[in-house]
Amino acid sequence: MTSLFVALGLAILIAVFALQNTFPVTVQFLFWEHETSLVLVILSSTAIGAALSALASLGTRWRHTRETRALLATLEEERKRIAALERRVRDMP
Repeated sequence: MTSLFVALGLAILIAVFALQNTFPVTVQFLFWEHETSLVLVILSSTAIGAALSALASLGTRWRHTRETRALLATLEEERKRIAALERRVRDMP
């Protein structure tokens, strides 16, 4: 929940900053040149950065998911083993 409020606050700050910078700018990339407003440059750069960040974190998320599944399987096996040992202890003379 806290991360939602932080993200919302950052989004508001970015929007306010972008709306105060509506000047036309020329974007140059290699031999390509395009004139657009600074607001679009700021917002598109922010969106591209967020998308790249999410893409970069996918590997870590998948690894954590696999590790969690493996740990849950191990936990279940250990619970069964403990239950079997408890039955053996109860059945001892």
